Amino acid sequence: MIMAMAAAGCGPEQVSIPIIDGWVDDFEDGNLYNEIGFAWKAVSEGAGADAAILIERGGINGSRFQLTVGGERSDTSGLKGVSGARVPLGQALDAGRMEVTNVTAFEGLEVRMRGTPGSCIIQLGTAAVTDFDYHNAYVEVTSDWALFRLPFEAFQQEGFGRARDWSGTDLTHVAVYANHTGSYTVAVDDIRFY
Repeated sequence: MIMAMAAAGCGPEQVSIPIIDGWVDDFEDGNLYNEIGFAWKAVSEGAGADAAILIERGGINGSRFQLTVGGERSDTSGLKGVSGARVPLGQALDAGRMEVTNVTAFEGLEVRMRGTPGSCIIQLGTAAVTDFDYHNAYVEVTSDWALFRLPFEAFQQEGFGRARDWSGTDLTHVAVYANHTGSYTVAVDDIRFY
């Protein structure tokens, strides 16, 4: 069941759609489309950054599939350089309206990950942020599967852009990025709001 409600704000009118069951993606369908029909994309920005994604067999606790993200993030990528994967949680409906996702019924985001040991960024994008200073949380990934259960309070802006309060009514994307330099591979499974 999906319900729409208008969200106030600058720019296009926002149509805020609640996620009823909390799922972003469990990857069990074996494709790059998430639970609400949007495709995961590889993202790389900055000098010396690249990224690729694919759905592979495997996953946590007998799961059939996982998202695998691999790439490179060089120390010349700069502070704004990113390498990872992102999935939209909304879309432009027309010139004056934008669909966003409402997660106010939930307390946070959980994700299962393993891969090249190091720091990763879990990002929640919102329509209120227009200068790329999105809300980020940091996790330490190891070669063993781990559950990261991140309350919304753990997601903070970096401070290079305009400060925006978290509302939970206007999510535009979820992303997973490497936060360390060098080559990396990260497996991602069972992303959901809890």
